[in-house]
Amino acid sequence: MPTFIGLDLAWTAHRESGICWLQGESAADLRCTRLEAAVCNPRRLADELAAVEGPLVVTIDAPLLYTPERWAEREVARRFGRYKASAHSAHAAVRRGYTAGIDLGRALMERGFTADPAPLLRGEPGRFAVEIYPHTVHVRLFGLSERLPYKPRPHRSVAFRQAVMQEYQEHLRALMEREARGVLRDPRVRQALAPRMAATATGAGLKRLDDTLDGLTCALSAWLLWKEPDRWETLGDLNGYIVAPRET
Repeated sequence: MPTFIGLDLAWTAHRESGICWLQGESAADLRCTRLEAAVCNPRRLADELAAVEGPLVVTIDAPLLYTPERWAEREVARRFGRYKASAHSAHAAVRRGYTAGIDLGRALMERGFTADPAPLLRGEPGRFAVEIYPHTVHVRLFGLSERLPYKPRPHRSVAFRQAVMQEYQEHLRALMEREARGVLRDPRVRQALAPRMAATATGAGLKRLDDTLDGLTCALSAWLLWKEPDRWETLGDLNGYIVAPRET
């Protein structure tokens, strides 16, 4: 049975990452087997992923492949800047020593994973690890005119972020009802999508919900990449890329 894993990977190994595992072959039987925010060591996480049997797609929100010639973020800015959905610079992250995604990507390739998205987008079977950026997924699959501003910023109040997080929950629920309704049977998913979770979360709890929802977004993206690869495209190249939904 194929497995679809989403990782909203913290750029440093001592912070929590959003983690979601899905398994199944159809929208009806797809189920969630893990959903949490937890601290992850890249090499131990790679061992855990390598132990999963069968076809596997892992989607990771963090720089995965990197050389100094990486230009993926420039292309994301060109395509999605009008939606205020530009991506953080991988070059700046590397200069600051934030390499958890690169370390994980290297460890997965050592364990037989393919980091090149081209075979996956051709519908070929395999074990893949690919980089995505949740804001591009939200813009395209939620049909947004502007990205959801749920990330913490000095000028954003807790009440504002709670309201946006509830909007995020609503969009995710609608996406699952269309594309992955079996996932909604899981009590952890229902709890993560419960409006009261966002309405009452503050501080670390709000950050944990943010990570959890992003992990769920990543896992749903892995499922949709496998199910309908022609709906996706690669921005960048093997110096570093981001896979995003195509504009329809």
